[in-house]
Amino acid sequence: MPQWIHRLTPLVLSLLVAGTAYADNQAEVKKTIAPIQSKIKLVKENSSSKDQASLQRNLSLAQRTNDIFTLLASELINIQGKSEVALATDLKILNRTQDPNLAQRSMEIALADNNIAAAEEIAQILQKIDPKDSQTKQRLLWELALAKNDEPQLIKYTDSVLSSANEYQLKRLFLLLAQYRLKNLYASDQLNKHIHKTASKHPELAEAMIVDAIYGVTGNHKAQTINALKRLSELDNDILPPTQLTLNLINIKQPQYLNEFYQQVGINNLPSRWQSLYIEIQIKNQNLQEAYLTLQPLLAKSKSADLYIQAMYLAISQQEPSDTIIGYATKAVELGNENQRSKAAMLVAMRYFDEHNYAASRTWLTQVTDSYYKFDKAILLASIESEAKNWAQARKWLDLAATISGEPTFYDTSDLVRLKTYINSSSLTPKQYEIQLTKEINIAEQSSPKLREINLPPLLYLRGLLYADKLHKPEKAVQDLRRYRALRPDLIEGYNALGYTLLSLPKNHWQEAQELLEKAYAMDDESPAVNDSLGWAYHLNGESKKALPLLEFAFEHQPESEVAAHLGEVYWQLGQKELARQTWASGLSNKNSDQYVLMQILHQHKINPKSLSISQQQDTDNQSDNQKLLYKIFNDYTNDVAKDTFIRDLNQLMQTGSELEKETAALLAGLWFVKRGDTAESLEWLDKVHLEKFQTDKAYVMSLVSLEKGDYSAAEKWFRQVSDKSESLILFNKYDFTALSAEIYKNTMPAQAYIQQLNDMLAQAKKDGEDDSIVALIIFQRATAYSGKLNQYKKAIPDYRTYIQLRPDDAFGWNDLGYTLLSMPKKHWAEALSILQHAYELDSRSIEIKDSLGWAYYLNGNPIKAITFLRSAFNESRHSTAAAHLGEVLWQQDRRDEARQIWAEGLKDQEHDKQTLEQTLKKFGVNPQDLVK
Repeated sequence: MPQWIHRLTPLVLSLLVAGTAYADNQAEVKKTIAPIQSKIKLVKENSSSKDQASLQRNLSLAQRTNDIFTLLASELINIQGKSEVALATDLKILNRTQDPNLAQRSMEIALADNNIAAAEEIAQILQKIDPKDSQTKQRLLWELALAKNDEPQLIKYTDSVLSSANEYQLKRLFLLLAQYRLKNLYASDQLNKHIHKTASKHPELAEAMIVDAIYGVTGNHKAQTINALKRLSELDNDILPPTQLTLNLINIKQPQYLNEFYQQVGINNLPSRWQSLYIEIQIKNQNLQEAYLTLQPLLAKSKSADLYIQAMYLAISQQEPSDTIIGYATKAVELGNENQRSKAAMLVAMRYFDEHNYAASRTWLTQVTDSYYKFDKAILLASIESEAKNWAQARKWLDLAATISGEPTFYDTSDLVRLKTYINSSSLTPKQYEIQLTKEINIAEQSSPKLREINLPPLLYLRGLLYADKLHKPEKAVQDLRRYRALRPDLIEGYNALGYTLLSLPKNHWQEAQELLEKAYAMDDESPAVNDSLGWAYHLNGESKKALPLLEFAFEHQPESEVAAHLGEVYWQLGQKELARQTWASGLSNKNSDQYVLMQILHQHKINPKSLSISQQQDTDNQSDNQKLLYKIFNDYTNDVAKDTFIRDLNQLMQTGSELEKETAALLAGLWFVKRGDTAESLEWLDKVHLEKFQTDKAYVMSLVSLEKGDYSAAEKWFRQVSDKSESLILFNKYDFTALSAEIYKNTMPAQAYIQQLNDMLAQAKKDGEDDSIVALIIFQRATAYSGKLNQYKKAIPDYRTYIQLRPDDAFGWNDLGYTLLSMPKKHWAEALSILQHAYELDSRSIEIKDSLGWAYYLNGNPIKAITFLRSAFNESRHSTAAAHLGEVLWQQDRRDEARQIWAEGLKDQEHDKQTLEQTLKKFGVNPQDLVK
């Protein structure tokens, strides 16, 4: 008979017995039956008084029968999980019948549903209709106190409630007490003595031992906890969920209790599931070696597949040979059920895949038959087919994986997305892959919140890597990787990828990169990739000694070409050049990794790869000599090599390179020469650029040439071509485009209109969520316009301050702020000096910074120190402004002939505005013509 029928029987009997009495006393109670009022009225009009009484009794019985069937319906509704409806039905009948048994049943429903308000209402009714303090009522009121966390009431009645309960009730009450303690871990320990007293009398009940252990560990009663565990291990060999929960709590609160329990009992004397749990706890606590050693003697006599599966995991962690792992797997397959066999086979298949033994991996996957691992199996099979470049078959397995629902074990949907994009990246060109990823990102953006949260982050990560590694668009990569890190803030790969990509941007990004990589290192200090990235960041930020141990660790565990490039560079900078050569030679011998970065560094040091001993006759298969030469030309362009060297390399490539290589080099040459003011040579090289893909880049450089020549109309015309097709730029990015825009507007617009144009550009950049580098650039251009064009220094200074907040490592931002402050009243000069000293720390070779710093020392009353910096700036540049400053300091030091000579030299400067020098000469009454004579 179902449990609810047992509970309903006394209610039905009480209602049947009460029926007659209810009818007999109807006149006294003077109650009417509402649903059939009209029928009663009709009977009164047509019946005798005797018939009326008889009829009333019949109607009363009918009502009681109706109540019985209503209660039956209520119990059925409660069984279906609709406890609120059932409770409302019971309360309606209870209010009419005032039956104590029904009140108790209703209170049980309310408490089971944690409906405390209803339980309290029923408790009041129960007290009213049954004032006696029965055991059942006391138990229900005690349960209500438990639900309300009313500890004083619990303490008062726990002994009597537990002592009067039958076995069924006692099991339930023990579990309720355990649940109460788990909700109130930091409550007082006063209940423990009452619970422990009763639990000790029932060592045959697992529930008693569970509650005893829980109150023992939360109250720091070691002996009580350990004794309860000893008995529990005998009662529950299989560790059912309540026992598992208890053990997890002990491992969190007092793990030493659990260890001492295992030591006292002896792990060999425990059931296999308890042995397996001990190993599991050691694994969770990262005591892997201890767990592995403990497991060995257990395996000799164990018939537990779980122990052998744990042995597989631990053997992998201890880097045991594959044969050892396969031995454990074979035993697990022999002993285990279908789920265990499939799990073991899956682990072995994954191991073989990692070792690139794809045939063995495929063989073991045939033993994965449990549908629980169907998704994992499909993913691994797709991976195997991908490695064999069987793209169609790989897609077939991926499509199957996409249709499988349920919780995956080893892989998840992000792995599916990654594998799918890997297949696309391997079978598509980088540009096609970008289009594919962008399409999938757009789909993910429009999907449900749950799918968006799952699918969007890995897609952003993959596109970010594509931009960084293949398309060489680090700014776009940074945008995607910032979004990825925001969506996955706990994953180390986001910090590492974003930090490393920022290192490929200008120096003002390197400090942020280092901070991100330090966070990644804090998350996993044994990751070779993170050690390499952080080590490279330290080196770029001037801390090569700090970088060295990180890069050595990375190269030891991941001897790829790029890591070799970084480590070799640090060795070289620290004077260990032979070690550097050996490291680079080792990197060149690794043909399975990309050697682009390594070749760049070798070219920077003018080292021929063939001169490295290990790399004799080992040129990489995927990079031709022409590609290497093109890399060198690119490095020469960025590193400002001598013109003869640059021309020699260009001519060599123009003789032997492909059409694409030649035109890439010609475009770089055009840019190289215009940067040095040689517009004629720049145009000669640009005439060699004919490929359609480079025409927008060519227009960009032509605009720079026109600006250099002062032909602003032509510059504007070329710029319009760039603007119309800015998305097709290859060598230049959004930052470069913005910089060119600002330069064009500066030279073609009145000052106020130019300021307004910059304001509009800034507003649009912020609206579009552009990178900070673009926002900073526009703010810097506006600051220079305020100070240089309009002499509105008060407006310029806030912009300069904002700029250096965005770009704290940009020495020129600090220089321009400091120099502008020198144009303000004297109270600003001390701050200006401090700012310019910081600029000099960032770049001690800059002529402009030396001039500004010298001028600041002079205005702050230190002419001797000023002359040192000003003379250095003037000697290196012969700039008219430097001449004005140095001459004034010398004049004020009464070294006037020397001052006149400096000013005369400054007047010969034909490349720069002489306004500052002319103002200085006028200030001291010196005629420029006299200096010329």
